[in-house]
Amino acid sequence: MLQISHPSRNPDLPSFIHPALREVERDLERAADCWTLLKDCKDSYLPREIKEPLAAYKGRVERSTYASFYRDAIVAFAGVLSRFELRDPPASVVEHQTAIDSDGNSLKAHLMTADAWVLRDGGCLLTVDLPPAREESRAEQRQAGRRAYLAQVERRNVLNWRTARVGGIERCVACTILEWAEQEDGDYGTKLVPQYRVMAGGRWRLLQIEEGNGRGDYALQVIDEGEFLDANGAPLAYPPVVWYGSTREGFGRGQLPLLSLAELSLDWFREYSDLSELLHKTALPVAVMKGMDAGKPLAIGPNSVLGITDPNGSFEFVEVAGSSLSAHQQHLTHIEGLIDRQTLSFLFGGGNRTATQSLLESAQLQATLTSLSEAKDSAISTLFEIWCAFTGDELIPGSGIDMAQGVFDQPVGPEQLTIAQNLYNSSLISRASLLALERKAGLLRPGVTDEEEEAAIQETEPTFSGGAPAPGVNDLAGAAWGDNGLPIG
Repeated sequence: MLQISHPSRNPDLPSFIHPALREVERDLERAADCWTLLKDCKDSYLPREIKEPLAAYKGRVERSTYASFYRDAIVAFAGVLSRFELRDPPASVVEHQTAIDSDGNSLKAHLMTADAWVLRDGGCLLTVDLPPAREESRAEQRQAGRRAYLAQVERRNVLNWRTARVGGIERCVACTILEWAEQEDGDYGTKLVPQYRVMAGGRWRLLQIEEGNGRGDYALQVIDEGEFLDANGAPLAYPPVVWYGSTREGFGRGQLPLLSLAELSLDWFREYSDLSELLHKTALPVAVMKGMDAGKPLAIGPNSVLGITDPNGSFEFVEVAGSSLSAHQQHLTHIEGLIDRQTLSFLFGGGNRTATQSLLESAQLQATLTSLSEAKDSAISTLFEIWCAFTGDELIPGSGIDMAQGVFDQPVGPEQLTIAQNLYNSSLISRASLLALERKAGLLRPGVTDEEEEAAIQETEPTFSGGAPAPGVNDLAGAAWGDNGLPIG
Protein backbone atom coordinates (compact mmCIF):
# COMPACT_ATOMS: atom_id res chain seq x y z
CA MET A 1 0.00 0.00 0.00
CA LEU A 2 1.38 3.43 -0.97
CA GLN A 3 2.12 5.74 1.95
CA ILE A 4 2.51 9.52 1.89
CA SER A 5 5.42 11.11 3.71
CA HIS A 6 3.76 14.49 4.17
CA PRO A 7 2.53 15.53 7.65
CA SER A 8 -0.87 14.04 8.44
CA ARG A 9 -1.59 16.19 11.52
CA ASN A 10 -0.83 19.63 10.14
CA PRO A 11 -4.22 21.32 9.63
CA ASP A 12 -2.69 23.82 7.19
CA LEU A 13 -1.73 21.13 4.66
CA PRO A 14 -4.08 19.12 2.41
CA SER A 15 -2.37 15.92 3.66
CA PHE A 16 -4.13 16.37 7.02
CA ILE A 17 -6.03 13.20 7.96
CA HIS A 18 -9.47 13.57 9.51
CA PRO A 19 -9.70 12.10 13.05
CA ALA A 20 -12.52 9.76 11.93
CA LEU A 21 -10.23 8.30 9.26
CA ARG A 22 -7.28 8.13 11.62
CA GLU A 23 -9.32 5.94 13.99
CA VAL A 24 -9.77 3.22 11.38
CA GLU A 25 -6.45 3.49 9.53
CA ARG A 26 -5.05 0.25 10.96
CA ASP A 27 -8.31 -1.59 10.30
CA LEU A 28 -8.33 -0.35 6.70
CA GLU A 29 -4.75 -1.47 6.22
CA ARG A 30 -5.51 -4.92 7.62
CA ALA A 31 -8.61 -5.26 5.43
CA ALA A 32 -6.64 -4.19 2.33
CA ASP A 33 -3.90 -6.72 3.10
CA CYS A 34 -6.47 -9.52 3.42
CA TRP A 35 -8.10 -8.36 0.17
CA THR A 36 -4.77 -8.69 -1.66
CA LEU A 37 -4.13 -12.10 -0.04
CA LEU A 38 -1.24 -10.71 2.06
CA LYS A 39 0.81 -9.95 -1.02
CA ASP A 40 4.35 -8.92 0.04
CA CYS A 41 3.32 -8.63 3.70
CA LYS A 42 3.00 -12.17 5.08
CA ASP A 43 5.84 -11.51 7.49
CA SER A 44 3.78 -8.71 9.09
CA TYR A 45 1.20 -11.23 10.25
CA LEU A 46 3.57 -14.15 10.88
CA PRO A 47 6.17 -12.89 13.38
CA ARG A 48 9.59 -14.40 13.82
CA GLU A 49 9.96 -16.66 16.85
CA ILE A 50 12.59 -16.04 19.50
CA LYS A 51 15.99 -17.41 18.42
CA GLU A 52 14.49 -18.66 15.15
CA PRO A 53 17.21 -18.65 12.47
CA LEU A 54 16.54 -16.08 9.77
CA ALA A 55 16.77 -18.66 6.95
CA ALA A 56 14.30 -20.94 8.75
CA TYR A 57 11.93 -18.01 9.31
CA LYS A 58 12.02 -16.95 5.64
CA GLY A 59 11.36 -20.54 4.61
CA ARG A 60 8.40 -20.74 6.97
CA VAL A 61 6.93 -17.53 5.58
CA GLU A 62 7.36 -18.70 1.99
CA ARG A 63 5.66 -22.04 2.75
CA SER A 64 2.70 -20.39 4.48
CA THR A 65 -0.63 -20.13 2.66
CA TYR A 66 -3.35 -17.52 3.11
CA ALA A 67 -6.77 -18.73 1.96
CA SER A 68 -9.12 -16.31 0.19
CA PHE A 69 -12.07 -16.70 2.61
CA TYR A 70 -12.32 -12.95 3.15
CA ARG A 71 -12.11 -11.85 -0.46
CA ASP A 72 -14.46 -14.60 -1.66
CA ALA A 73 -17.08 -13.57 0.91
CA ILE A 74 -16.89 -9.92 -0.16
CA VAL A 75 -17.24 -10.84 -3.83
CA ALA A 76 -20.23 -13.06 -3.00
CA PHE A 77 -21.97 -10.36 -0.96
CA ALA A 78 -21.24 -7.74 -3.64
CA GLY A 79 -22.77 -10.10 -6.19
CA VAL A 80 -25.97 -10.20 -4.16
CA LEU A 81 -26.08 -6.40 -3.91
CA SER A 82 -25.58 -6.11 -7.69
CA ARG A 83 -28.99 -7.67 -8.37
CA PHE A 84 -30.96 -4.49 -8.85
CA GLU A 85 -32.94 -2.61 -11.47
CA LEU A 86 -32.84 1.11 -12.16
CA ARG A 87 -35.87 3.11 -11.07
CA ASP A 88 -36.66 6.10 -13.31
CA PRO A 89 -33.00 6.86 -14.13
CA PRO A 90 -31.90 9.97 -16.07
CA ALA A 91 -32.03 9.48 -19.83
CA SER A 92 -28.27 9.90 -20.35
CA VAL A 93 -27.54 7.32 -17.63
CA VAL A 94 -29.56 4.79 -19.61
CA GLU A 95 -27.78 5.87 -22.78
CA HIS A 96 -24.31 5.37 -21.30
CA GLN A 97 -24.95 2.60 -18.76
CA THR A 98 -22.77 0.14 -20.71
CA ALA A 99 -19.76 2.49 -20.27
CA ILE A 100 -20.59 4.66 -17.28
CA ASP A 101 -17.04 5.45 -16.12
CA SER A 102 -13.79 6.49 -17.79
CA ASP A 103 -12.55 2.86 -17.73
CA GLY A 104 -15.47 1.65 -19.85
CA ASN A 105 -17.20 -0.34 -17.09
CA SER A 106 -20.95 -0.84 -17.14
CA LEU A 107 -23.08 0.73 -14.42
CA LYS A 108 -23.56 -2.60 -12.63
CA ALA A 109 -19.86 -3.44 -12.75
CA HIS A 110 -18.98 0.05 -11.53
CA LEU A 111 -21.37 -0.15 -8.59
CA MET A 112 -20.33 -3.72 -7.79
CA THR A 113 -16.81 -2.42 -7.21
CA ALA A 114 -18.25 0.23 -4.91
CA ASP A 115 -20.21 -2.47 -3.06
CA ALA A 116 -17.02 -4.47 -2.54
CA TRP A 117 -15.21 -1.40 -1.18
CA VAL A 118 -18.07 -0.65 1.21
CA LEU A 119 -18.09 -4.24 2.45
CA ARG A 120 -14.32 -4.16 2.87
CA ASP A 121 -13.74 -0.61 4.15
CA GLY A 122 -17.11 0.46 5.54
CA GLY A 123 -17.64 3.14 2.90
CA CYS A 124 -16.42 4.81 -0.29
CA LEU A 125 -16.90 8.08 -2.15
CA LEU A 126 -19.02 8.21 -5.30
CA THR A 127 -18.53 11.17 -7.63
CA VAL A 128 -19.74 12.55 -10.95
CA ASP A 129 -17.08 13.98 -13.23
CA LEU A 130 -17.59 16.15 -16.31
CA PRO A 131 -14.35 17.01 -18.12
CA PRO A 132 -13.93 20.80 -18.51
CA ALA A 133 -14.32 22.30 -21.96
CA ARG A 134 -15.23 25.52 -23.72
CA GLU A 135 -18.39 24.33 -25.50
CA GLU A 136 -21.41 26.46 -24.78
CA SER A 137 -24.22 24.13 -25.82
CA ARG A 138 -25.13 20.50 -25.15
CA ALA A 139 -25.11 19.83 -28.89
CA GLU A 140 -21.48 20.96 -29.08
CA GLN A 141 -20.66 18.86 -26.02
CA ARG A 142 -22.22 15.79 -27.60
CA GLN A 143 -20.40 16.44 -30.86
CA ALA A 144 -17.09 16.71 -29.01
CA GLY A 145 -17.79 13.48 -27.10
CA ARG A 146 -17.79 15.32 -23.77
CA ARG A 147 -20.16 13.79 -21.25
CA ALA A 148 -20.52 12.99 -17.58
CA TYR A 149 -18.82 9.97 -16.00
CA LEU A 150 -19.09 8.24 -12.67
CA ALA A 151 -16.02 7.75 -10.51
CA GLN A 152 -15.31 6.29 -7.07
CA VAL A 153 -12.67 6.81 -4.41
CA GLU A 154 -11.50 4.33 -1.80
CA ARG A 155 -12.07 5.37 1.78
CA ARG A 156 -8.39 5.61 2.70
CA ASN A 157 -7.89 8.21 -0.06
CA VAL A 158 -10.60 10.57 1.26
CA LEU A 159 -8.24 12.36 3.63
CA ASN A 160 -10.32 15.16 5.12
CA TRP A 161 -13.71 16.78 4.76
CA ARG A 162 -16.13 19.32 6.15
CA THR A 163 -19.90 19.02 6.27
CA ALA A 164 -22.86 21.26 7.04
CA ARG A 165 -26.53 20.71 7.78
CA VAL A 166 -28.70 22.12 5.00
CA GLY A 167 -32.42 21.70 5.51
CA GLY A 168 -31.72 18.95 8.05
CA ILE A 169 -29.59 16.99 5.57
CA GLU A 170 -25.84 16.59 5.92
CA ARG A 171 -23.98 18.05 2.94
CA CYS A 172 -20.30 17.80 2.11
CA VAL A 173 -19.05 21.37 1.60
CA ALA A 174 -15.35 20.52 1.18
CA CYS A 175 -13.16 17.42 0.90
CA THR A 176 -9.65 16.41 -0.11
CA ILE A 177 -8.86 13.33 -2.18
CA LEU A 178 -5.42 11.76 -2.41
CA GLU A 179 -4.33 10.88 -5.94
CA TRP A 180 -1.13 9.33 -7.28
CA ALA A 181 0.29 10.83 -10.47
CA GLU A 182 2.90 9.08 -12.58
CA GLN A 183 5.80 11.38 -13.42
CA GLU A 184 8.96 10.90 -15.44
CA ASP A 185 12.06 9.88 -13.48
CA GLY A 186 15.35 10.11 -15.34
CA ASP A 187 15.58 9.21 -18.98
CA TYR A 188 13.41 6.11 -18.86
CA GLY A 189 11.95 5.64 -15.41
CA THR A 190 8.72 6.77 -13.78
CA LYS A 191 7.67 7.45 -10.22
CA LEU A 192 4.40 7.97 -8.37
CA VAL A 193 3.93 11.37 -6.75
CA PRO A 194 1.10 12.20 -4.31
CA GLN A 195 -1.27 14.97 -5.36
CA TYR A 196 -4.25 16.38 -3.51
CA ARG A 197 -7.54 17.22 -5.19
CA VAL A 198 -9.22 19.80 -2.98
CA MET A 199 -12.92 20.42 -3.62
CA ALA A 200 -14.73 23.26 -1.89
CA GLY A 201 -18.13 24.53 -2.96
CA GLY A 202 -18.20 24.66 -6.74
CA ARG A 203 -14.43 24.87 -7.21
CA TRP A 204 -11.57 22.39 -7.28
CA ARG A 205 -7.79 22.60 -7.17
CA LEU A 206 -5.11 19.98 -7.73
CA LEU A 207 -2.22 20.61 -5.34
CA GLN A 208 1.23 19.20 -4.79
CA ILE A 209 3.24 19.68 -1.61
CA GLU A 210 6.81 20.83 -2.11
CA GLU A 211 9.32 20.53 0.71
CA GLY A 212 11.30 23.70 1.46
CA ASN A 213 14.88 24.08 2.59
CA GLY A 214 14.04 24.31 6.27
CA ARG A 215 12.83 21.49 8.45
CA GLY A 216 9.04 21.41 8.46
CA ASP A 217 8.89 24.01 5.71
CA TYR A 218 6.34 23.13 3.03
CA ALA A 219 4.90 25.00 0.05
CA LEU A 220 1.79 24.27 -2.01
CA GLN A 221 2.03 24.17 -5.78
CA VAL A 222 -1.18 24.47 -7.84
CA ILE A 223 -1.08 21.88 -10.65
CA ASP A 224 -4.55 22.62 -12.03
CA GLU A 225 -7.82 24.21 -10.99
CA GLY A 226 -11.35 24.76 -12.23
CA GLU A 227 -15.05 24.95 -11.43
CA PHE A 228 -17.90 22.48 -11.27
CA LEU A 229 -20.44 24.00 -13.66
CA ASP A 230 -24.01 22.83 -14.12
CA ALA A 231 -25.81 22.51 -17.45
CA ASN A 232 -26.51 26.27 -17.42
CA GLY A 233 -22.88 27.22 -16.77
CA ALA A 234 -23.43 28.17 -13.11
CA PRO A 235 -21.10 26.82 -10.38
CA LEU A 236 -22.47 24.01 -8.22
CA ALA A 237 -23.23 24.85 -4.61
CA TYR A 238 -21.47 21.74 -3.27
CA PRO A 239 -18.78 19.32 -4.46
CA PRO A 240 -20.28 16.58 -6.71
CA VAL A 241 -19.62 13.77 -4.23
CA VAL A 242 -21.79 11.26 -2.36
CA TRP A 243 -20.76 9.15 0.61
CA TYR A 244 -21.86 5.50 0.33
CA GLY A 245 -21.38 4.07 3.82
CA SER A 246 -22.16 0.78 5.49
CA THR A 247 -23.83 2.55 8.44
CA ARG A 248 -25.66 5.82 8.83
CA GLU A 249 -23.03 7.53 10.93
CA GLY A 250 -22.41 10.44 8.58
CA PHE A 251 -20.02 11.47 5.85
CA GLY A 252 -16.66 9.69 5.91
CA ARG A 253 -17.76 7.26 8.60
CA GLY A 254 -18.93 3.66 8.70
CA GLN A 255 -18.08 0.40 10.42
CA LEU A 256 -16.14 -2.26 8.55
CA PRO A 257 -18.90 -4.92 8.30
CA LEU A 258 -16.59 -7.88 7.69
CA LEU A 259 -13.61 -6.92 9.85
CA SER A 260 -14.18 -9.89 12.16
CA LEU A 261 -14.03 -12.18 9.13
CA ALA A 262 -10.67 -10.64 8.18
CA GLU A 263 -9.40 -11.29 11.71
CA LEU A 264 -10.60 -14.90 11.54
CA SER A 265 -8.89 -15.41 8.20
CA LEU A 266 -5.63 -14.16 9.75
CA ASP A 267 -6.11 -16.54 12.69
CA TRP A 268 -6.57 -19.35 10.18
CA PHE A 269 -3.41 -18.23 8.35
CA ARG A 270 -1.30 -18.37 11.49
CA GLU A 271 -2.78 -21.65 12.71
CA TYR A 272 -2.37 -23.30 9.31
CA SER A 273 1.20 -22.08 9.16
CA ASP A 274 1.92 -23.67 12.56
CA LEU A 275 0.31 -26.92 11.47
CA SER A 276 2.19 -26.99 8.16
CA GLU A 277 5.48 -26.30 9.91
CA LEU A 278 4.80 -29.06 12.42
CA LEU A 279 4.06 -31.49 9.61
CA HIS A 280 7.15 -30.29 7.76
CA LYS A 281 9.33 -31.15 10.72
CA THR A 282 7.65 -34.29 12.04
CA ALA A 283 6.64 -36.10 8.85
CA LEU A 284 10.26 -36.85 7.98
CA PRO A 285 11.39 -40.38 8.91
CA VAL A 286 14.95 -40.70 10.20
CA ALA A 287 17.04 -43.87 9.77
CA VAL A 288 18.27 -45.31 13.08
CA MET A 289 21.03 -47.96 12.99
CA LYS A 290 22.43 -50.13 15.77
CA GLY A 291 25.40 -52.54 15.51
CA MET A 292 26.62 -51.16 12.16
CA ASP A 293 29.66 -49.19 11.08
CA ALA A 294 28.43 -45.63 10.78
CA GLY A 295 31.53 -44.58 8.87
CA LYS A 296 30.71 -46.57 5.75
CA PRO A 297 28.43 -45.18 3.02
CA LEU A 298 24.87 -46.47 3.41
CA ALA A 299 22.70 -47.19 0.37
CA ILE A 300 18.94 -47.42 0.97
CA GLY A 301 16.61 -48.41 -1.85
CA PRO A 302 14.64 -51.23 -3.47
CA ASN A 303 17.80 -52.81 -4.91
CA SER A 304 19.99 -52.63 -1.81
CA VAL A 305 20.47 -55.10 1.06
CA LEU A 306 21.65 -54.39 4.59
CA GLY A 307 23.58 -57.07 6.40
CA ILE A 308 23.49 -56.84 10.19
CA THR A 309 26.01 -59.20 11.87
CA ASP A 310 25.65 -57.87 15.41
CA PRO A 311 23.00 -59.92 17.25
CA ASN A 312 21.89 -56.76 19.08
CA GLY A 313 21.90 -54.65 15.94
CA SER A 314 18.85 -53.21 14.22
CA PHE A 315 17.77 -50.80 11.50
CA GLU A 316 14.51 -48.81 11.50
CA PHE A 317 12.91 -45.52 10.55
CA VAL A 318 11.74 -43.31 13.40
CA GLU A 319 9.38 -40.34 13.21
CA VAL A 320 8.87 -37.52 15.71
CA ALA A 321 5.67 -38.17 17.65
CA GLY A 322 3.99 -34.79 16.88
CA SER A 323 1.31 -35.35 19.50
CA SER A 324 -0.01 -31.76 19.11
CA LEU A 325 -1.02 -32.31 15.48
CA SER A 326 -4.58 -33.31 16.36
CA ALA A 327 -4.99 -30.25 18.61
CA HIS A 328 -3.85 -27.95 15.79
CA GLN A 329 -6.20 -29.66 13.35
CA GLN A 330 -9.16 -29.33 15.73
CA HIS A 331 -8.44 -25.65 16.29
CA LEU A 332 -8.17 -25.12 12.54
CA THR A 333 -11.53 -26.82 12.03
CA HIS A 334 -13.03 -24.60 14.74
CA ILE A 335 -11.78 -21.45 13.00
CA GLU A 336 -13.15 -22.68 9.67
CA GLY A 337 -16.53 -23.19 11.33
CA LEU A 338 -16.51 -19.59 12.61
CA ILE A 339 -15.56 -18.36 9.14
CA ASP A 340 -18.32 -20.44 7.61
CA ARG A 341 -20.90 -18.74 9.82
CA GLN A 342 -19.99 -15.34 8.45
CA THR A 343 -20.09 -16.29 4.79
CA LEU A 344 -22.77 -17.34 2.35
CA SER A 345 -21.98 -21.06 2.58
CA PHE A 346 -24.86 -21.82 4.94
CA LEU A 347 -27.27 -20.51 2.32
CA PHE A 348 -26.27 -23.46 0.15
CA GLY A 349 -26.73 -26.10 2.82
CA GLY A 350 -23.17 -26.19 4.16
CA GLY A 351 -22.47 -27.42 7.68
CA ASN A 352 -24.54 -29.38 10.16
CA ARG A 353 -26.80 -26.59 11.35
CA THR A 354 -30.25 -26.95 12.77
CA ALA A 355 -33.13 -25.21 11.06
CA THR A 356 -33.23 -22.64 13.90
CA GLN A 357 -29.53 -21.84 13.55
CA SER A 358 -29.82 -21.41 9.79
CA LEU A 359 -32.88 -19.19 10.24
CA LEU A 360 -31.13 -16.93 12.76
CA GLU A 361 -27.95 -16.65 10.70
CA SER A 362 -29.96 -16.02 7.54
CA ALA A 363 -31.95 -13.28 9.32
CA GLN A 364 -28.73 -11.61 10.48
CA LEU A 365 -27.28 -11.72 6.97
CA GLN A 366 -30.49 -10.39 5.44
CA ALA A 367 -30.54 -7.50 7.94
CA THR A 368 -26.97 -6.53 7.02
CA LEU A 369 -27.57 -6.73 3.28
CA THR A 370 -30.92 -4.94 3.54
CA SER A 371 -29.27 -2.07 5.40
CA LEU A 372 -26.55 -1.85 2.76
CA SER A 373 -29.09 -1.93 -0.08
CA GLU A 374 -31.00 0.96 1.52
CA ALA A 375 -27.77 2.97 1.86
CA LYS A 376 -26.96 2.16 -1.76
CA ASP A 377 -30.38 3.33 -2.97
CA SER A 378 -30.01 6.59 -1.05
CA ALA A 379 -26.50 7.21 -2.42
CA ILE A 380 -27.51 6.51 -6.03
CA SER A 381 -30.57 8.77 -5.75
CA THR A 382 -28.28 11.64 -4.72
CA LEU A 383 -25.82 10.65 -7.44
CA PHE A 384 -28.58 10.95 -10.04
CA GLU A 385 -29.37 14.46 -8.76
CA ILE A 386 -25.75 15.52 -9.31
CA TRP A 387 -25.70 13.83 -12.72
CA CYS A 388 -28.78 15.74 -13.83
CA ALA A 389 -27.27 19.00 -12.57
CA PHE A 390 -24.30 18.42 -14.89
CA THR A 391 -26.23 17.13 -17.89
CA GLY A 392 -29.52 19.02 -17.66
CA ASP A 393 -31.51 15.78 -17.81
CA GLU A 394 -34.94 15.71 -16.21
CA LEU A 395 -34.77 14.29 -12.69
CA ILE A 396 -37.81 12.20 -11.84
CA PRO A 397 -38.57 12.36 -8.09
CA GLY A 398 -37.83 9.05 -6.36
CA SER A 399 -35.32 7.83 -8.96
CA GLY A 400 -32.84 5.25 -7.71
CA ILE A 401 -32.65 1.46 -7.69
CA ASP A 402 -34.93 -1.43 -6.74
CA MET A 403 -33.37 -4.63 -5.47
CA ALA A 404 -34.51 -7.81 -7.22
CA GLN A 405 -37.47 -9.46 -5.54
CA GLY A 406 -36.44 -12.17 -3.11
CA VAL A 407 -32.73 -11.38 -3.46
CA PHE A 408 -32.22 -11.70 0.30
CA ASP A 409 -34.36 -14.81 0.73
CA GLN A 410 -32.78 -18.13 1.56
CA PRO A 411 -32.67 -20.33 -1.57
CA VAL A 412 -35.05 -23.26 -1.87
CA GLY A 413 -33.34 -26.63 -1.50
CA PRO A 414 -34.16 -30.02 -3.07
CA GLU A 415 -35.90 -31.25 0.10
CA GLN A 416 -38.26 -28.28 0.14
CA LEU A 417 -39.07 -28.78 -3.53
CA THR A 418 -39.84 -32.46 -2.94
CA ILE A 419 -42.15 -31.61 -0.04
CA ALA A 420 -43.89 -28.94 -2.12
CA GLN A 421 -44.35 -31.37 -5.02
CA ASN A 422 -45.93 -33.95 -2.67
CA LEU A 423 -48.23 -31.31 -1.21
CA TYR A 424 -49.29 -30.27 -4.71
CA ASN A 425 -49.91 -33.89 -5.73
CA SER A 426 -52.10 -34.23 -2.64
CA SER A 427 -54.01 -31.05 -3.62
CA LEU A 428 -52.84 -29.32 -0.42
CA ILE A 429 -51.21 -26.35 -2.21
CA SER A 430 -52.02 -24.67 -5.52
CA ARG A 431 -50.00 -24.90 -8.71
CA ALA A 432 -49.25 -21.19 -8.34
CA SER A 433 -47.55 -21.84 -4.98
CA LEU A 434 -45.50 -24.65 -6.51
CA LEU A 435 -44.45 -22.44 -9.43
CA ALA A 436 -43.42 -19.70 -6.99
CA LEU A 437 -41.11 -22.11 -5.16
CA GLU A 438 -39.69 -23.45 -8.42
CA ARG A 439 -39.01 -19.89 -9.57
CA LYS A 440 -37.27 -19.15 -6.27
CA ALA A 441 -35.12 -22.25 -6.80
CA GLY A 442 -34.14 -20.99 -10.26
CA LEU A 443 -35.81 -23.85 -12.15
CA LEU A 444 -38.07 -21.72 -14.35
CA ARG A 445 -37.02 -19.78 -17.40
CA PRO A 446 -35.95 -16.22 -16.53
CA GLY A 447 -38.29 -13.48 -17.67
CA VAL A 448 -41.32 -15.79 -17.95
CA THR A 449 -44.33 -14.96 -15.77
CA ASP A 450 -46.36 -17.53 -13.86
CA GLU A 451 -49.25 -17.03 -16.28
CA GLU A 452 -47.01 -17.71 -19.29
CA GLU A 453 -45.57 -20.79 -17.59
CA GLU A 454 -49.08 -22.06 -16.79
CA ALA A 455 -50.16 -21.52 -20.39
CA ALA A 456 -47.10 -23.46 -21.62
CA ILE A 457 -47.99 -26.33 -19.28
CA GLN A 458 -51.55 -26.43 -20.58
CA GLU A 459 -50.30 -26.51 -24.18
CA THR A 460 -48.04 -29.51 -23.58
CA GLU A 461 -50.48 -31.44 -21.36
CA PRO A 462 -53.18 -33.32 -23.41
CA THR A 463 -56.68 -33.23 -21.93
CA PHE A 464 -60.13 -34.70 -22.53
CA SER A 465 -62.85 -32.45 -23.78
CA GLY A 466 -64.15 -32.39 -20.22
CA GLY A 467 -60.84 -30.99 -18.94
CA ALA A 468 -59.49 -34.05 -17.07
CA PRO A 469 -55.92 -35.15 -17.84
CA ALA A 470 -55.71 -37.84 -20.51
CA PRO A 471 -54.60 -41.21 -19.04
CA GLY A 472 -51.37 -42.69 -20.29
CA VAL A 473 -50.78 -46.22 -21.55
CA ASN A 474 -49.57 -47.35 -18.13
CA ASP A 475 -52.13 -45.36 -16.17
CA LEU A 476 -54.28 -47.88 -14.22
CA ALA A 477 -57.00 -45.28 -13.81
CA GLY A 478 -57.65 -45.41 -17.56
CA ALA A 479 -57.30 -49.17 -18.04
CA ALA A 480 -60.14 -51.62 -18.68
CA TRP A 481 -60.55 -54.25 -15.93
CA GLY A 482 -61.19 -57.93 -16.53
CA ASP A 483 -63.24 -60.43 -14.50
CA ASN A 484 -60.05 -61.66 -12.80
CA GLY A 485 -59.47 -58.21 -11.25
CA LEU A 486 -56.47 -57.41 -13.49
CA PRO A 487 -56.23 -54.59 -16.00
CA ILE A 488 -56.65 -55.49 -19.66
CA GLY A 489 -53.98 -54.29 -22.12
